[in-house]
This record gives sequence, C-alpha cells and structure tokens, in this order.
Amino acid sequence: MDDQQQDASAFLDFAAPAWFSELATGLSIRSQFILTGNVRDVYPLNRGTEIEFAPFESAVWNVLEASGCTLLLIHDPVDGLRIHDECDQRFKEVLDDLGFELGRVVSTPREIAALATKVATEARVPMALMFDYGSMMLRQAGDELDKLYVALDKLSRAPALARPDQDWQCPPRNPVMWVLDRVGDMPEWLTTRNPGLRDMSIGNPDLSDRISFMTFLASGLSDYDGLSFDKQSKFVEQFAVGCEGMMLMDMLSIVDLARAEQIGLADLAEAQRHYILGTNRNPWTSPVMRQRVTDSKEVLERRVKGQPRAIERTYDILVRSIMGLSGAQTTNRGSRPRGILFFVGPSGVGKTELAKSVAEVMFGDETAMNRFDMSEFMNEEAIGRLIGPPAGAPGHENGGELVNAVRARPFGVFLFDEIEKGHPRILDMFLQILDDGRLSDSRGETGYFSEALIIFTSNVGVVGGDKSANSGQNVLPSDTDAVLEEKLTRAVADHFRYNLKRPELMNRLGQNIVPFQFINTRSSGVIFDAVVMRVLNAVREEHGVDVILTPGAKDDLEAACTFELLDGGRGIGNRIESNLINPLSRLLFTKKNLETLTITGVEAQEAAETKLIYK
Repeated sequence: MDDQQQDASAFLDFAAPAWFSELATGLSIRSQFILTGNVRDVYPLNRGTEIEFAPFESAVWNVLEASGCTLLLIHDPVDGLRIHDECDQRFKEVLDDLGFELGRVVSTPREIAALATKVATEARVPMALMFDYGSMMLRQAGDELDKLYVALDKLSRAPALARPDQDWQCPPRNPVMWVLDRVGDMPEWLTTRNPGLRDMSIGNPDLSDRISFMTFLASGLSDYDGLSFDKQSKFVEQFAVGCEGMMLMDMLSIVDLARAEQIGLADLAEAQRHYILGTNRNPWTSPVMRQRVTDSKEVLERRVKGQPRAIERTYDILVRSIMGLSGAQTTNRGSRPRGILFFVGPSGVGKTELAKSVAEVMFGDETAMNRFDMSEFMNEEAIGRLIGPPAGAPGHENGGELVNAVRARPFGVFLFDEIEKGHPRILDMFLQILDDGRLSDSRGETGYFSEALIIFTSNVGVVGGDKSANSGQNVLPSDTDAVLEEKLTRAVADHFRYNLKRPELMNRLGQNIVPFQFINTRSSGVIFDAVVMRVLNAVREEHGVDVILTPGAKDDLEAACTFELLDGGRGIGNRIESNLINPLSRLLFTKKNLETLTITGVEAQEAAETKLIYK
C-alpha cells in the first residue's frame, strides 16, 4: 500500500494505536512478548509528512526502530528465518559472521530454544526476533515442549545484556516476540506472574483509525469528486462508525468491492452489506417478497386460527421490515435486524405456529426458520452451545450454533421459544443482536442479523402468582382484547425490568410485543375442524380409506375435545389424539380392505379411551 498516501494535513489529530506505546515501554523492561488479537491487519504509521498504513510486522519494526533496534528477524514455518524487508539488508553478512542461517526453518523444541537464546544473548547487535505463526510452530514442535518453555522462562528472567561501548540508545535486552492465536497456546505458569514477559492483545482499530483509513481510501470511489467536502466527511464518518469491530483490511475489501460494483461513497453501506453477507442478493427488496407479504394475511389466517389481532400486528411489522423502516427512529437502523416480533400469550394458542407461518410467508418454506428452545439454555454453561465453547474446550473449533446458523443463512427467521427461560447471561446476547445486529462466537467469527427476522415467544404474564384468586391466572378468557393486551404488555415489561433486571432488553423490544388471545368457543370450533380435517386427510393418504363423520358423531367428538379452552389449541389437538386418532388407529389395524369408514357415534368409556361407533 506504499502508493496510497495522504497529505499529513488531513491527519493533524493522528494518534498511533495504543499498543505502539505499550510495546515501546515494554522494550525497556521486558525481554519477551506474546502478541495476540488483531495481528493480521494494517496499522497507521506517521512518516512525518504522510500517513502510511502498513502490515503488522512493519508496525512492530516502526516501534523497534524508534527504540534503537537495528534489526528485526522474523521466523515462520514456511519461509524460515529472514530479515524484515525494511531493515538494512547489509546485515545479512553480519548475521552470517554471527552464525545465523537465514532461510532455515526450525521446528523442534531444541531448535526453537537455540534460536531464541542466540538472539536474546547477542550483545553486539541490538536486534529482535519475531516467531510469526507461533501457535502453529508450538503445535508442530512435538516432544520436549516443556524444555522449550523452561528455556523461554529462563531467557525472560535473564539480566540486561552488556552492550559494547555502553550503548544505551537501544533496548537493554534483545526481545523475543511470539505471535500467537491466543495466550493459552503457552502454559499458564510461563505467562503469568513473569515480570520479564508481557502479554499484549492487539485490539481492533478505534473510530479515529477507521476514519483516517477511510479518508485515505475514499478518493478512489466513483462519486467522490462530485461530493462537497462536508458530504465527503459525513459519508466517511458514517461508514467508519458502521465498521465498528472490523479490521482495516475488512474496510479495504469493502472499498475494493464497491469499486468493482461501481458503488459510490454515498452508498458504501450497500457494499458493506454485500461483504458481510457474502452476496449482493437481497430477497427483502425483491418483487416476489413484496407480493408474498401482500398475500400474507391469507396464509397466516389459514394456519393460525382465532388470532386476528395478533395476525394484524404481525402483518404491520412484516410490511415495516419489507420497507426497511424497522428501527427508523434510531441512529443504527441499518445494522439492526430487519424485524423483531415478541409473541406473548397463553400456551397452545398459536405463537409457534404463527412463527412458522411467517417463515413460510417470507421465504417460501418454514424450514427457513432456525428454532432455539430457550428451556435448553437455562444454565450459564449452555451459552457455549450458542457462541461456542471457550478456547481449549472440546468443540471450540466448531463454533456456536447460533453464529453458525446466521452465517449459513443470513436471510431467515430466528425463533427463540419461551425466551423467559433462558439464563440471564444468555439474554445479554440479545442486547447485542437487537442493537448492533451481530454476534461473535468464541473463535472470533461474527454472524450478522441485519437481514434476519427475530421472533421471541413467551408465556410471561399469563399466570400472576397469586393462587388465591382465579387459580393464579393473571389473564382470563373473559378479558376483553384491550384488557388482555394491557395486562400482558405490562407483565412483560415488569418481568424484564424487575425479575430479570434487564430493562435495556425491554427497551430494545419497543412496540414489537404481539399479544395472543385465549381460544374462545368460536375459534375452538375452527381449530377443531382444521385438525380433524388434517387427520382424515392423513388417513386417506396413508391407507386409502375415506373416513366420514356423521353430524352427530362430529358434534359429540367436538364436545369431548373443546370443553376446556385454557390449554389452547394444543389441548384440543391432544384430545383429538385421544378421542379420534387412537381408537381410529385400532380400527384400521384390525379391519382389512376398507375403502370407506362411516363413524356414527362417539362413546366415552370409563376405563378406556373413547369408543367409535361405525358402520
């Protein structure tokens, strides 16, 4: 990137990344460093009259050179030992005289320890050694690793070198630096409580770095010259803010993508979306999606019975999602999920079924829904399932279920069933998902939810806890729609604010709460008819038998299946299983060569399930 330079006047407030000064200070008192984190990025270097963005090893050399080092040696498992490109290459002859073999790959613990010792004890040349891809070297080092670690520990505690001519313009020790995937790749006894060793985590670029870098890149975009200075600055800052958590190399890739697709600075967020999702396809903006949402009420009403108000609210939120206006009142709406729905109400009234129906409406297939039953995540340890086990734990390399799911299918529905049962620490993840539209797993991989629809279901507020009144029921079938909605909404707010002590999560849900009504006598009949028809169709498809219910038999069966409505549609389905499916299965099992079966009556048995009268 040497040819991409910017006049220093654009960077009057330039500040080097914090780790530069941390390394510079450490050089005066420490002999070994472990460098982890964002070590594969580019970093701003102040060259006096210009700012240059350079790779990690150049940034390290910039600090070493300013501290008086004259040479940086780098070893990696492929190229072996080499001199950093910006160092004086005439040192190759000096190194040859000192017994250093450039190009040699060291791999055994003995060889690694010998090279580190040779550098650390060479007093005549102020130098540093960087073991790049150190984690790979340590994994391949084989036996006797403990001896290597002991050697490194001894080196880290060794006194300062006796430099010739008392040259104090360089570090007192020749530092050995390990670039590792994580600190845990070395034993804890070596890395903790060791005054000669410094563990440094290289952080992601801050906002100042990102703005500087974007200013550095922006002039190459197609619409740059046609924008005023104020608009250039505005779009640069907007993009830099939206790249929170990204590397500068990510920003460079986004700008390269924008150039390839002729996307200008004003629309750079679109290139960013293409980059993080891996595709420029956006089903949310397709005519097909718009038409499906237009026809969605019919689909939702066909699958979910007796919930007209819930369907109406859901439809409004789907339309808002299609129009890209979810969270339009916030400053970061572009990164938030496309839509959020919080279904709350009695058990068995259609909350999960409506979530499946939404997936069918939006994406043509209910399998586009990723379902997480939060009753499986009641313990804090379960967080590892969602974001992956910690480093070193079994399964760490596989990542987390939730992050993997959204990376595999960023356009989809994510259902979190019975959200109130999840452990409070797991609930904290939803703050990041709902606010920033992203979540990182234990490996550092990030999943983006900006194009997903998030649905929560909950039974909070149905039972009030006071058993002396209404058997503890907070809401009743006799409540009007307005009363039930007010009770449930208040109960959800109180639960998150006072029980879970997560008021901020409630704030993210906003006005996306969708209350569900109890099943009433009118809707229970509709549900009963739909389930029975499903059963009779299944019998016809599986066994080729037409089952006919006479009006009297149907009335008797409906009375037996809908007498209790507090347990909702699921209760109706369970009683249809006991009163129709089970006795019908016995009949079909014993009767052969049936083409038609007419059921004329239903009789309850004292010690057995319902008996079907047939002809």
